[in-house]
Amino acid sequence: MLPNQRSNFRRARFTTLGLRLHLDASLPATVIRDGSNFVSAWNDKSGAGRHMVQATQANKPQFQVTGLGGLGAIQFDGVDDFMTFSDQTLAYIAGRSFTIFYVASKPANNNTWVFGGTNTGTRTNLYAGNLTANTHRVGFYNDDQGSIVTAAASGITEIYTIIYDSSNNQRTIRRNRVEVSRAVTSGSVASMTGQAIGRY
Repeated sequence: MLPNQRSNFRRARFTTLGLRLHLDASLPATVIRDGSNFVSAWNDKSGAGRHMVQATQANKPQFQVTGLGGLGAIQFDGVDDFMTFSDQTLAYIAGRSFTIFYVASKPANNNTWVFGGTNTGTRTNLYAGNLTANTHRVGFYNDDQGSIVTAAASGITEIYTIIYDSSNNQRTIRRNRVEVSRAVTSGSVASMTGQAIGRY
């Protein structure tokens, strides 16, 4: 085939250049769990070794073999389950532009967060989740950005995209590829402690 020809059978190409963290529960081998499926570690697939951990049994989330769309998922109870980032300051994105993708289903309760902090200064951490069934919220640098969204049906999988541009401090939020809010924040990610997934 000549270089300027196209084929319907050619796969789309993608790059992992700049990838800082990649967690994928649909790859069960990356989820370290006990016989009851309580998760003690979730291994990073980026190659950077930024694994999530939880040593306290009462705070461990549970692995669901067919949790989302028939694929593996990690279920946090929305009360006291969480896992900490290996670098709890997220120094590798501090002061930089970044894009975050996460896939989740409708939370069981309002005020349920996908990621955030565990210390008293949690509002300075990078955080995202649902304030209510139809309000998604993202924030960092003591700066909240709310997005009004249609309440999802129970068990429906959604993908959120969070884009931060450090050149103009603009934040863009997309839900299932549709832009739901755009705003300018006070500054970049900095001075975070206790960064965790499953808790704010």
